[in-house]
Amino acid sequence: MTERLTTELSTYDTTSVTVRDRDLADEVMGELSFGGSVYLLWTGQAPTEGQARTVDAMLSSLMVHGRTPHALASRLTALSAPDSLQGAVASGLLGVGSQFVGSMQEAAAVLQELAGESDDERDDAVAAVVAEYRERGDPFPGIGHPFHEPVDPRAERLFEVAEAEGVAGDHIDLLRDVQAGFKAATGLDLPINITGAIAAVASDMGLSPEAARGLALVSRAAGLVAAVIEEGSRPLAVDVWDYAEEQTAYGGEEGLSKTGGGPARSRPCSSGRVPGSSAPGG
Repeated sequence: MTERLTTELSTYDTTSVTVRDRDLADEVMGELSFGGSVYLLWTGQAPTEGQARTVDAMLSSLMVHGRTPHALASRLTALSAPDSLQGAVASGLLGVGSQFVGSMQEAAAVLQELAGESDDERDDAVAAVVAEYRERGDPFPGIGHPFHEPVDPRAERLFEVAEAEGVAGDHIDLLRDVQAGFKAATGLDLPINITGAIAAVASDMGLSPEAARGLALVSRAAGLVAAVIEEGSRPLAVDVWDYAEEQTAYGGEEGLSKTGGGPARSRPCSSGRVPGSSAPGG
């Protein structure tokens, strides 16, 4: 190999660490918020105060949201491997996808494609997106929510922050156009959800669709760490395991009337508490 490998992200020597041409200790730590540091690292550009605050808002918005499948995955992995915090968090992050938490990547890709259309063609392009999703029978990933109505409060708050910080732009307007298109076509007044809002705001800030999902990964990692920590004092995993055993029927010919498992497990978890006596947690 004759060419050296290169990176623009970071370097170091015996006395310093450099991130995107900034001294980490002197110019990043204590000088930029975490959101601002993420923006700098991902884009190579120094964030404005408004950009930093908006990224902070996006990172805060997805930390936790109930007992979703990937949150349960982290708790169950922690039950199986209590000495592996990283393994438990990683198992949950693998579930940040198109069905839960990570749908902003697809939404951002569509919005950025729409933004590339000329002003004269945008209305037709939005109508084509609505028609395509309806023909496939798929929901648009940035619109609709199974619980929040009439609005997703996180989405509306993020739009407020983006507007106040001067980063709101065409992609938010396009998302609202898509929302209106679905309402006109179906009669359903579905809210813009937080992943749609992140897709639009991240796109307005010049971030790629992959970076939009990256915000979800960074945000949810914090929530999954919290879930694993709480599992030690307010466990859920054994109860979930017991419930699955009790409610799962064997489908073989000899066991159609039987349910699985045996008696509920009563061994203590690492905290010393007896599973089954705990209250649900985050």
